[in-house]
Amino acid sequence: MDTHSRLEEGQHYLEKELHTLLREDKLMFEFFQEDVVDGLWYWDLVEPENEWMSAKFWRLFGYDPEFKTHKTHEWQNLIFEEDLRVATRNFELHLRKPSIPYDQVVRYHHKDGSVVWVRCKGVAIHNSNGEAVRMLGCHLDMTRFMEKQQELLGLKIKYDRACRELKELETNLNRSKAMNSMFAQRLENEQAHDDFGIAGQQYFVSQTQNLVKTARRCNLTFNTLHFSINAVSGDVTRQPEAKSFFGRHVLAMVEGGIAYQFSDDFFGIVALCYSDDDVATLRENIIALQATAGWISSAPVFDITYRDIEVTQETVERCVDLDAILELFFM
Repeated sequence: MDTHSRLEEGQHYLEKELHTLLREDKLMFEFFQEDVVDGLWYWDLVEPENEWMSAKFWRLFGYDPEFKTHKTHEWQNLIFEEDLRVATRNFELHLRKPSIPYDQVVRYHHKDGSVVWVRCKGVAIHNSNGEAVRMLGCHLDMTRFMEKQQELLGLKIKYDRACRELKELETNLNRSKAMNSMFAQRLENEQAHDDFGIAGQQYFVSQTQNLVKTARRCNLTFNTLHFSINAVSGDVTRQPEAKSFFGRHVLAMVEGGIAYQFSDDFFGIVALCYSDDDVATLRENIIALQATAGWISSAPVFDITYRDIEVTQETVERCVDLDAILELFFM
């Protein structure tokens, strides 16, 4: 039998040859290190602060390898805190049961401030007593893939919303007529709304009164949405950014909604015929848009409180000024 086609000790001759090359030929190691993966690491589990990281490991995050020490804290200072917890949990599971793979996608902070998505894989190496003494692992750059995935997710959300709107078009026709009739009644005052679509106080009060009366007369649902935005109160650099995002994107997604800014971090919207499903979709769209918006710093969190108001004659009579509206619908 041809020696090139038979197995030798259960191992193909090419597999055996490759193992020999990996042990003896430095060129083969360099090939895997530079051309196959985006970073190698080799961790001493006995002295866990000692960990060798390849030069490509650091270049992926924008750092010169010469200025980085082979210490565990060096990379732990760059990884996202919540992702470090995931990696630590998976590491502990892998040590307890080697059949559970150490394999996860995590995020690192690049030197330029951007986010690097990395698939981190590794395997524990045990000594003759069965004790895990080393960990060998590699990094694979997933940034372009994850960015594209987020972009596609945003498009899918928009597509799904468009499909739902088309299906509901016939049902909403009568509601739209009622709302269009109401919205045509614009008051002449010094400021109906600003450049972001946020109503002035007089206009907001009058339009809220019109909506409440229409809801009462036409037996329509009257809804309020309370938007609390964190990390902007008192920060003059972030207030305009958050207001612009709210007015140009969030408000635009609430069809027929009238918005007012009660404080730096509190916006209110009143609307007719808004549903729980609409609110769920709104939350999804806000998250998708935030991921693509060019925030100066981290994106603020928009917390939405949604209420379905039963309009009574007493509600109509009490809805006379901004304080009453705030107490009735947003407190």
